[in-house]
Amino acid sequence: MEHPSPPTPAGPGTPARLHWGWNPYLHLALNGLLVTASELLLKRGAMATAQIPGSAWLDSLGLTILGSWWVWAGIACYVVSFVNWLHVLRWIPLSVAFPLASVVHALIPLGAWMFLDERLSPLRWGGIVLIMAGIWLIAEPLTHAEETL
Repeated sequence: MEHPSPPTPAGPGTPARLHWGWNPYLHLALNGLLVTASELLLKRGAMATAQIPGSAWLDSLGLTILGSWWVWAGIACYVVSFVNWLHVLRWIPLSVAFPLASVVHALIPLGAWMFLDERLSPLRWGGIVLIMAGIWLIAEPLTHAEETL
């Protein structure tokens, strides 16, 4: 059975039609979730290994943390997010993709609040609102541009 491959990028400024699974904006959202998951997993692994005694040499290099499966899951999420990010960069200009990817600066504190019981101050909540407003300001013109295609 032959699998359809994505079309090659048409060039700067000329978007191509893609199958929904190859939609770079879907992958950009997935990338934000993967980076957020990796950070939360790494934090969980760091907390899990904080009380485990290890050799002074390994502790000084920070390598005792590699004994946690949480950490390895976080590393795996980072690797997948890196490959996914390369797909995003094939289709979305960096000047658009990078600011939109900053959603992780809001998702990570929210994830830490929900899954790690970390406290968010009112100032931090205000920062999250500002980040989301900035992302909306970047994304809004894109939605109008895609409607005209």
